[in-house]
Amino acid sequence: MTERTQRTEEGRGAFGGFIGPRTLVGLVENTAPWLFDGAHPESTDLPETTGPRVSDHAGHSLGWWTLLRHGHLLPAVERPTPADYADYFALCVAAHFGSVATYVPTDVDAKIRHALWLDQTDPAELARMRALALELGSWRITGVSKRTVTVDGFGVFSGHDGERLSVLGGGWIGHAQVGDLEGAERFEAALDAELRREAEAFEALARQRGRELEVAGLAAILTHNAGDVMQALGAKPAKVIPEERRARYADLARERFERYGGAYGRAAEIYRALMAPEGHRNYPLRELKELRRSPELLLPMSPFLDGWGERLATWPGFDDAARANIVSALVVGCKKVAGQEGYYRALAGFDRAHPGGLGAKSLTQHFGTAVRKGLEDAQMRQKLALRRESFESRYVKEVRRILGR
Repeated sequence: MTERTQRTEEGRGAFGGFIGPRTLVGLVENTAPWLFDGAHPESTDLPETTGPRVSDHAGHSLGWWTLLRHGHLLPAVERPTPADYADYFALCVAAHFGSVATYVPTDVDAKIRHALWLDQTDPAELARMRALALELGSWRITGVSKRTVTVDGFGVFSGHDGERLSVLGGGWIGHAQVGDLEGAERFEAALDAELRREAEAFEALARQRGRELEVAGLAAILTHNAGDVMQALGAKPAKVIPEERRARYADLARERFERYGGAYGRAAEIYRALMAPEGHRNYPLRELKELRRSPELLLPMSPFLDGWGERLATWPGFDDAARANIVSALVVGCKKVAGQEGYYRALAGFDRAHPGGLGAKSLTQHFGTAVRKGLEDAQMRQKLALRRESFESRYVKEVRRILGR
């Protein structure tokens, strides 16, 4: 019996009421098959790891990947032991890291933020979870996300950092719940250090002329990551932590901007002015299996999607029907997601790069009536006619204005 077949035999709630381990790995494989079939260019970087437990395979820069590759070591059991919960925690974190920047993220964030921390009853297994959580910052995610910003001297930044902050918040809560004050302090220190790293990187990048679009992207990352902190520390289980301690990190993007030098306030201002409409979940793209064929097709930072649209128009693995299907989803998305600009920019890039543009017969023969009408819409035509340089220059000027330079 193959592993894929085994996954399908796990029922709903197969692991103590949670989704079964093999089913969970199968969901990641569905959205990112290139992590499992050897097609990813970084596959050769995966080290050989050993150990009878899933969590034994986490201790290196691609730990999330080898955890997924060893998910079969954890059986679906009705009554998980503390060791099972610790291994399941590791697998859930890996699944989330491996899929959160793909088109169909796994829905396990609540588990790694609260549930699995609160369900752990064994001090030794809690320590194993703690060790993994405190090492998440060393995991390399550039191969599974195109929505990253690199700042010299500070490293790579992405929404994965927000997921890590959620896990750190959960670890803080879990250790406070059992009275492990030393462990709780380690999690608070790690959370504070990450928030400080992000704030200092934002200020450093904001001082660099010519990187305004990256500043806008980093502003979106900081604002979302501050929200992830609130998801962890603003929930009912977090009340085991004294309110004055939680308040140090609450609502960083909304109030008391003196914290962390005001970086989160400035980031939030840029986000609200320019990037907020792009923060949706990209539901119009979730059914497009064409976009799951390569990590090179992952969605970059929106709304700056001209280059991505050009890539879609010229991707050698697509036939006309596949390209038309993608265009159709983008056109529909332009109507469904109010205020966003990214899908329009992707279509503009596609139009420039595809022979004959969006009106090429090879494409139009596959369009439905609604898509044809959508492409003929006056607003659509106006937005597609806007040059990339003109579009992006507006963002550059607005970032400079907000930053006061």
